[in-house]
Amino acid sequence: MEVARLNACVDLPISDDEVVVDSMLGWLVRWLRILGVRVTYNPSFDDYYLLNVGHVLVTKDRELFRRRTKLSLLLITSGHVEWLSILSLVLGFPLVLNMERSLCPICGSRLIKVSKDLVIDKVPQGVLLRHSEFWLCTGCGKVYWVGSHHARMGKELEIARGIQGALSTQCINGNLLVIRE
Repeated sequence: MEVARLNACVDLPISDDEVVVDSMLGWLVRWLRILGVRVTYNPSFDDYYLLNVGHVLVTKDRELFRRRTKLSLLLITSGHVEWLSILSLVLGFPLVLNMERSLCPICGSRLIKVSKDLVIDKVPQGVLLRHSEFWLCTGCGKVYWVGSHHARMGKELEIARGIQGALSTQCINGNLLVIRE
């Protein structure tokens, strides 16, 4: 079953230092950033901008995909975790959580590891008691730590890795189809 397609037959992974994601895929943006992928995203991007942007475009909009001449990835499946598998295959990033590579899921800026003293007034007291490692966003100032949500995220990534193992590609009529067996 076809789950995605690129509008060109290219070797994978694609080498692009950044991807642009359309407004229908906000969930994916946050995950890609957590996994260390540089993403440009703004829910107010119009089709004119998306048609002309120089980086790979990720979209679910079939009409936009059809009209765009620059490299684009159309996500056909509606499975969120499947999207991660497809993007990992296409862009070549690992499906593992690594705070040293993660970017801020909100603004996409770099995270830096900071001491507990620097975040004492920015996180709840209970978090300070339970955790010793913190990361600060260099853009928006949000503070992150490895909490219980990381275990849930790890389970989703495990599912995504399993799905990725069932993906293959095939070039047909100038499009690279991503197929899930």
